[in-house]
Amino acid sequence: MTGKKKDLETVTEGAAAAENRFSKSQLLVSEHFRDRRDLVDALLDDGGSYTVKSVEEKIEKYMKGKVK
Repeated sequence: MTGKKKDLETVTEGAAAAENRFSKSQLLVSEHFRDRRDLVDALLDDGGSYTVKSVEEKIEKYMKGKVK
């Protein structure tokens, strides 16, 4: 039994390590970005695919940018 459990843990860990990628349109309708849809729309390219983490980083970088 431990052999099967160990194999399952390895598969689960591998799946958790890979982040899901989403299109701009999927991110625009997500609940996660509902308060920042305008920023998501402005910062992302139409044809790209993004992880949630990468979008959050883009938003954070934009918000910390200097005003000219």
